[in-house]
Amino acid sequence: MSLLIIAALLYLGLALGFILVVDNLVGLIFRDPRARVQPRSFDIGRAFAASQKLYRK
Repeated sequence: MSLLIIAALLYLGLALGFILVVDNLVGLIFRDPRARVQPRSFDIGRAFAASQKLYRK
């Protein structure tokens, strides 16, 4: 019985993973032209330097 539960959970995990992969691939191919451009990743170094600068004032 426990083997059946493990197999079912693995099957669900693989199915959800497959759905996510296909969804991301479709999103790459068919982009929404009205969607905003993703902002650049947050630069921790610049934020730290700015906080130090404000701290010194």
